[in-house]
Amino acid sequence: MSLVLFLGRRLLAIIVLAWGVTLAAFALFRIGLKSPAMSAQINAQLGAGRPAVVQYLHYLDRLLHGNLGQTLAVGVSVDNLLRASLPPTLSLIIGGLVLWLLLGTLIGMVSALRPGSWTDKGVTMAALTGLVLPAFLSALLLLEFSSAIDSTPNAWLQPGYVSLAHSPADWLGRMILPWIAIAATQVGVTARLARASMLDVLGEDYIQLARAQGLATRRIFWHHLLRPAITPVISNITVGFGMLLGSAAIVDQVFALGGIGQALLVAVKSGDLMVIMGAALLTFILISLVSLVVDLGQALLDPRVHIA
Repeated sequence: MSLVLFLGRRLLAIIVLAWGVTLAAFALFRIGLKSPAMSAQINAQLGAGRPAVVQYLHYLDRLLHGNLGQTLAVGVSVDNLLRASLPPTLSLIIGGLVLWLLLGTLIGMVSALRPGSWTDKGVTMAALTGLVLPAFLSALLLLEFSSAIDSTPNAWLQPGYVSLAHSPADWLGRMILPWIAIAATQVGVTARLARASMLDVLGEDYIQLARAQGLATRRIFWHHLLRPAITPVISNITVGFGMLLGSAAIVDQVFALGGIGQALLVAVKSGDLMVIMGAALLTFILISLVSLVVDLGQALLDPRVHIA
């Protein structure tokens, strides 16, 4: 019953905050940062000459009916544009998220198990290099690498996007470099967090007792060490995911994946308000759902965390 109440409260909060996102975005671009293109779009779709409040209520009514409006491009709806942009975006952020967590956690644990060693120093330095390297620079360097091998006949690593259903092999070849580019921005943070958490757990009395009892190192790692060590990493996913989405927009543009990030950057440049608001709303929903899953996962991993 407590789980149902928790999910109900969180979903209600997501709905309320999503409304706040649409209100803030509309007020910013309708009243604050107006442009001729945006004004013309608002007048054409939400009623010319109407007060801003009435226009927003009209937009909200259409939104509740699943209508995000029309783009500046004639005959193209925001719904269809975002629907077409969602597969590349999900491919990018899910793959980047998995790569980020796996590499960051692995590097942190290897460093913690050999503190002060050359392995510890080497992997920490590599992780910190990825941390200080901006996402756009990582993407450009990887794109240059892709261009360098593009002259090779039947080159596998290519820019652009191919759907997973069309060709899994080509999809993987198009996504590897973008995954590396966005994962590199968070691997260093996760590695340092995992290393510190692992060292803390290694110093606990129950770990020392398990060793004194002669338990195998593998058993100690899997049954006593791993779960408490990765709990702080799991709790940090929400913050890292928000930053990862920001990096994904740049990587999306650099590698011409045709995702939501690229659509949003084009919309900002052209003043396409309906696309901006639709992309902002979808991005907020993605972050909120990831946060919800992270909280549930943390409660499963750590018995001290209660869902209430």
